[in-house]
Amino acid sequence: MRSFIVLISMLFLSGCIPYSDYPLTPTNKDQIDQSIFGTWYWKKRAKSGYFHIGLDKETKLLRFTIIEMKDSGRLKSTEFIGHTSSFKGNNYLNLKWKTPENDSSTGYILLKYSIDSDRLGIRAMNPKVVQKAIEAGVLKGKVGKDKWITSISIKENQKKLQKFILENDKTLFAEVVHLPKLKLPEYKTE
Repeated sequence: MRSFIVLISMLFLSGCIPYSDYPLTPTNKDQIDQSIFGTWYWKKRAKSGYFHIGLDKETKLLRFTIIEMKDSGRLKSTEFIGHTSSFKGNNYLNLKWKTPENDSSTGYILLKYSIDSDRLGIRAMNPKVVQKAIEAGVLKGKVGKDKWITSISIKENQKKLQKFILENDKTLFAEVVHLPKLKLPEYKTE
């Protein structure tokens, strides 16, 4: 479960994960994978939370909302807009921050996902693998370092980015976190 805490932390701390100038595939509102729709949850020690995934009414794109609740009652909400991409048997999320508005983080967060027996598997991109590839000239991008945070920006076009991801899939998306799907009981109003 340690990897889940890392995943959530990476999603909330924008400077720790790679951002891509381009999504893996062009936005196609008609081909969003609906198998990802639903509410997925976790509970770990003093924290619990939900991933609510569905369509955004206005944009018709994927809306990905994370609600985290601490036992103290404190809530944290984060929201993304994006779309799904599928190629070579793999499924990915292309997400952009919606709220809280984050001026310093532009581009797409790329996540790999799978659906298995009412569980959502989420894999965040390993920033160290991306950083090494950029520094070695294998992947076009920029690595910025300040006192506390390393920022990673992928500048590669879609075709080359897809190729890089397929060739490095196992190391880029090594850790998976599985979240069960929330199944609510039938509720009747009178």
